[in-house]
Amino acid sequence: MSRKDTLYRISVVLKDKDKKSYFKILKEVITLWVIKKRFPQHYFGRFLYRKNSGPYKNYLDNKEYNTIISSKKLNLPGYYHIVDNKLTFAMICEKFNLPAPKLLGYNLKRDFFYQDKVQRITGISELGEYFEKLFSETGEEKVFVKSLNGSGGKETYLLKRSTLNENLKELGDTILDQPCIHQACIEQHPEISKIYAGSVNSMRVETYMDKDNNPEFLGILMRFGVGGSPLDNVSAGGFFVAIDKESGTLMETGMKALIFGGTKIWKHPDTGFRFEGFKVPYFEECKALCVELLRYFPCRLAGWDIAITPTGPVVIEGNPNPGINMGELEYGGLVNHPMYREVILGKS
Repeated sequence: MSRKDTLYRISVVLKDKDKKSYFKILKEVITLWVIKKRFPQHYFGRFLYRKNSGPYKNYLDNKEYNTIISSKKLNLPGYYHIVDNKLTFAMICEKFNLPAPKLLGYNLKRDFFYQDKVQRITGISELGEYFEKLFSETGEEKVFVKSLNGSGGKETYLLKRSTLNENLKELGDTILDQPCIHQACIEQHPEISKIYAGSVNSMRVETYMDKDNNPEFLGILMRFGVGGSPLDNVSAGGFFVAIDKESGTLMETGMKALIFGGTKIWKHPDTGFRFEGFKVPYFEECKALCVELLRYFPCRLAGWDIAITPTGPVVIEGNPNPGINMGELEYGGLVNHPMYREVILGKS
């Protein structure tokens, strides 16, 4: 983390009107420092300094979090790469008819693969001809181009047929210089579009398989874009709202990441739609899809990005090292979870 980011986060905490008293914050920080034997940075990143934040001792600190995310007990390296590689993941979904955005083509830098053919593209003009052909033959009006190197919504580009030339002037060289997949866009369920129609607002479903391969859900949340952005990623300036795992309804408040101000949000800033009590369509089908995905991608710890269409859920991608800190807020801390005992304490 840069010095600038650190100073900004400190300023967010100091200005937060919902923070506990400085005496209580200091007492809790010292207590965690003694217990963990290291400075508890997570106390601020998980918003544990706020009033009514729950049992502050139950949350993973940064070292425990990283130990879980990188644990080979949870995800073997071979499984990790199958899920993490967007191209491999899309091809497996296609092969086994798992609901996912249609894979239209892909490129390995300047070699473009489309309809069982490969062609070498060396310039923006040829790239424009490739996408014009793709739009014409598939009937698509918009295509998402996603870098195989990207994460958190970074290096994801939206190309529109109506503005293709302008898009490629800005993004053409970037696409030619990295491996990417080209996917059809998803039609979002109209009830979710009432909250925000500018992006596909996906759910992050965190799953864990215990030592007996029984699946359970750690945390489920929905992410929303803002300000016309087509990306819903929290790391790209969006925000998340936790979902009750049993009822499938949105909780009362959403939240931005600390680096974007850590703002609490009760209604969408663009539409004014209030979150509390909104029932996510096809919620049970969404959970069933995630359990089904574990048959083909047996990661013991995973985060599935699920979009809800008018006809049901589709999986956008899988994450073998999910940012479980967001779901942890909904769970109320993972220190008491069996996964913690297995990975951190070495007990099964």
